[in-house]
Formats: sequence, C-alpha cells, structure tokens
Amino acid sequence: GEVVDRGRAGIGQRRRGPRQGEVSATDQDDLARRGAGDDRRRQGLGGVEGDQSGGETFDTIVLDPPAFAKTKASVPRALAGYKEINLRAMRILAPGGVLLTCSCSYHVNRGVFAEMLGAAAQDAGRRLQVLAWIGAGRDHPELVTVPETGYLKGALLQALD
Repeated sequence: GEVVDRGRAGIGQRRRGPRQGEVSATDQDDLARRGAGDDRRRQGLGGVEGDQSGGETFDTIVLDPPAFAKTKASVPRALAGYKEINLRAMRILAPGGVLLTCSCSYHVNRGVFAEMLGAAAQDAGRRLQVLAWIGAGRDHPELVTVPETGYLKGALLQALD
C-alpha cells in the first residue's frame, strides 16, 4: 500500500493510483532533504520533497523525529510539536491504515506521550487502536535503575475509521 515516512533523511513514501510504484522522500529539514535527495538519486529512486501530501492518504505512516525536548523546560513546546506532527499524520492516514510514531525525548515519558496521542486523535476526529507500545531493542537496553535509558518510545496505531 501507500507508505509515508516522515522523520530523518533516507526515508520514503509509496503511492497508489497514477503514481503507483513511485518512491519519494519527505523531510522537514532542508539540509536533510538535500542529502537524502543526493543518496536517492544515486540509487535511482527520485528526489526528496517537503511536507506535501496533496490530498493523498497513506496506508502506513512512520514518524521518527529528532528529540523535541532536550530539557525539562522545553517539554510544553515539544509536546505541542509532537501533537502537531501526529495530528497531521492522523489526518492523512487512510481508514484501516497504520501509524508508527516515535519519540526519543527523555523528558517526555511514555504516559505523557500516550496522552498527547489521545489528544491528537481527538482533535483529528480519528479512532485509533493501539496495536503495540514499543521501546528500544535488545541492543539498547533499558535499565530499571537508570531511568535515562528509557527515552526511546513509540506507538503502533491502527485507524478504525
């Protein structure tokens, strides 16, 4: 199906319809788009575009932004940013589509991240089912006695509408 990955460079999206099979990448950062575009052109995959869905919907969306909250003081602004990108993704997620959304901000814990996702879903008018809550892989252990190691978090969500 259609996939859009919005996060770090080297990402891509697939479309259905007249542009089926076309792969392009999207990233908010101009420098990342230029670097990813060079890599993708070398691979024969086409260029990199900005945040433009053109009214399309996507079956799968991956949000993997950089850490928005580098300090405790930046948490409110970071949550607003996380909510905005998730809200936008939820609006272009096809019915039955899957959203994988991540955060690597230590100062935004899992509970706060989940609350933000609920608020974004409500504002988007979407019903989303949690398929899985995810964290770091085995190669990046989370230690019970070292809370700082629990900064990687994500949610795999499916649109029920």
